[in-house]
Amino acid sequence: MSKAVNLFCWHFMSYPHLPADFDETYDTGWITVPNKLWDRDRSRGLLNEYIDQLAYADTLGFDGLVLNEHHQNIYGLMPSPNIIASALTQKTKHSKIVVLANLLPLHGNPLRVAEEYAMLDNMSDGRIIAGFAPGGGQETFNYNTPAAIQREQFWEAIELIHQAWTREGPFPFEGKHYPLRYVNPWPQPQQRPHPPIWIPGSQSKETLRQIAKRGYCYFLSSRVHGGAIAKVRNEFTKVLEDHGSKYDPFRMGILMSTYVAETDEQAQEEAHEGVWYFLKNCLKGHLRNHEGRSLTFGAAVPNMEVSDYRRILENSKPGGSMLGDVEDWDALKKAQSIILGSPETVYRQIMDIIRETQVGNLLIQFHMGNMRDDLARKSMRLFATEVAPRLREDSRISFASNFPELVD
Repeated sequence: MSKAVNLFCWHFMSYPHLPADFDETYDTGWITVPNKLWDRDRSRGLLNEYIDQLAYADTLGFDGLVLNEHHQNIYGLMPSPNIIASALTQKTKHSKIVVLANLLPLHGNPLRVAEEYAMLDNMSDGRIIAGFAPGGGQETFNYNTPAAIQREQFWEAIELIHQAWTREGPFPFEGKHYPLRYVNPWPQPQQRPHPPIWIPGSQSKETLRQIAKRGYCYFLSSRVHGGAIAKVRNEFTKVLEDHGSKYDPFRMGILMSTYVAETDEQAQEEAHEGVWYFLKNCLKGHLRNHEGRSLTFGAAVPNMEVSDYRRILENSKPGGSMLGDVEDWDALKKAQSIILGSPETVYRQIMDIIRETQVGNLLIQFHMGNMRDDLARKSMRLFATEVAPRLREDSRISFASNFPELVD
């Protein structure tokens, strides 16, 4: 029998208590958004509520729970996802815990990251998936890090962490950025030879080459679905073949957002406030061109290869519409980023994406913006009970047809 698609519950932990006039009054939700807007009284227990939603996903049978690192914004309240992961090791029993990702150039000595992930892997009895990223343009601004050397630092940091988990210590590490006399971390991870390593990227050819060379999993950091993902998958396949490896669906992951209700109309009605809060407020300054100012991308930020800049310039228009610029449900549906509807509708649309992209790791955002706790849990429950079983069964058939070597 072939493997089925892996279904993960991703929580971004957005700030839900912005004033009603936020979009008209403030030009961004990133970096410079004033923290006087943090309401201490209304936010009491907020992070605990979000942690409990993820713990609920564990009881529903999701394959994994996904966290990520962001700083100084309303989009994600997890400057330290490892702290949230630590809580989840004690509140969950089955799901993988995916930290996607620690932003290595911001963490000082990467040996500390290796040690923290090893602790988490032991606390969870071997359920950690370790994600690493260099950080986007916003992190360069947040921490005043030098963008020009970020990627060089990043890959050296990963090499240090990989060796810390796989070589017997103590040993010296002769790095350009992180020279260490003694590398000898205790404890060691529970998983051998090391926890699975995932690297997010935005189609950078360098990232694809490094992942292929090292045998890691690639997460496409994009909210665009369909043919665009299939195109990246084809490019990744070629890079893997150049490095003597072969693509299979579980070498790659993608992000999507979903809301499930009894009917299409009910889903649209129930998700309306949370979805549009997310699009207009949380994405302001990030994935909105027509309103506000972008603080997550700029010339030489983040650092990337010249060939990647050429591709970006060729395939984008300054001021062009982005996800946060959509104005109605029809436009949102065409973007294929947020899939909502009845179990049948959601199943059909996601299964179409699986068939077209042949990607085996789906990282799904259920809570959006200021969505109520009961609605997020309802959507997760309906997905887990009425959508997930069909996706798993039909994805097995699709993967077996395209990757017969995966069949037991």
